[in-house]
Amino acid sequence: MNSDSGFGSSGAPFEYTVAEANNKALKTKKLLFVVGYVLYGAIILGLGAGSKIFLPLMCFIPLSLWIIIWLTWRFTQVEYEYSFFSGALTVSRVLGNRTRKKLLEIRIQSFSSVFAANEMNQSKIEAFAAENTIFAASEAKAENLWVALWTDAESGKRMALYFEPNEKAIKILKYYNASAMAK
Repeated sequence: MNSDSGFGSSGAPFEYTVAEANNKALKTKKLLFVVGYVLYGAIILGLGAGSKIFLPLMCFIPLSLWIIIWLTWRFTQVEYEYSFFSGALTVSRVLGNRTRKKLLEIRIQSFSSVFAANEMNQSKIEAFAAENTIFAASEAKAENLWVALWTDAESGKRMALYFEPNEKAIKILKYYNASAMAK
């Protein structure tokens, strides 16, 4: 197989993920969850120690705490998945490798412009004045941050997608919409 396989006439899918950076907001969320877990254990322990009614329920603290952690800790492990298949781009938010939420599915041909989101192109982004912005990247100041601009056919709203393409993703974008990449 050559390096360009995975797009074109073969229609083979190409997908990859980008993990959200360990920024201040994510660290704060982790800290709050840990504090919540400790408080939960302390409150149940206190209720059990102070009342004979709750005393038998104290044996369920480890199990219930494990369930709470299993249900909530995934919100601290965020990844964005980019999937290219037959000229369409699907962007999903993945929580803890379990929960997947589709943020966007769009034909690559719909993009009016795709370029690096750097200071040099800031005027293009501001001039487009997107009404709806989807941010699916590791951080706002990511080294390889790009933006795709388009107008939604149904609502007429101007849309912007911030994402982090790798080298193959850029080739796929050029293959399906070279005119948007040249702007």
